[in-house]
Amino acid sequence: MDILISGVGGQGTILASKILACAMMLDGHNARTGETIGMSQRGGCVVSHVRSDANSPYIPLGKADMLLSFELCEGARNLPFLKKGGVAVINTAKITPLTVALGASTYDEDAIRAAITARSDAHFIDANAAAAEIGSVKAVNTLLVGAACGLGLLDIRRESILEAIRMNVAPKFHELNERAFAAGEALVRK
Repeated sequence: MDILISGVGGQGTILASKILACAMMLDGHNARTGETIGMSQRGGCVVSHVRSDANSPYIPLGKADMLLSFELCEGARNLPFLKKGGVAVINTAKITPLTVALGASTYDEDAIRAAITARSDAHFIDANAAAAEIGSVKAVNTLLVGAACGLGLLDIRRESILEAIRMNVAPKFHELNERAFAAGEALVRK
């Protein structure tokens, strides 16, 4: 399984990739990860590749089974990685790019959604609002992993993901992240 995770620096994309890779390993797979980190300290784009049973950590264009995006525009920008018939789980949160803030371009949400829907089996989720409801927008990463699990898109056991959360998150945040994971599952089952 090849999963591309995209977002903006500070959203927790790298932690999500660690959780997924760890869960894959707990299920007996050889997992590889790789990141492309732009100006992530300043809100730049971050892309994480998570692969099971592959030789390279980086997913070639057109080969990702799933796109898990933490931000709407970043989801559209990374569509070329998704294979034909691939699935996209997209957080509807918008982080305004600098060019839009300066008036040099526009952020056409309807056009972005249409592009994503045209190229994938798309699932749009307001993960930021759901994470805020359980106590912290910082848990949006485990909430989106939970949503992907709840949709039946991960070839990983639920118990392995929960164990991977406990292994990769500081103990004081275990309960929050486990609630976020469960909230993501519940959100897509409604």
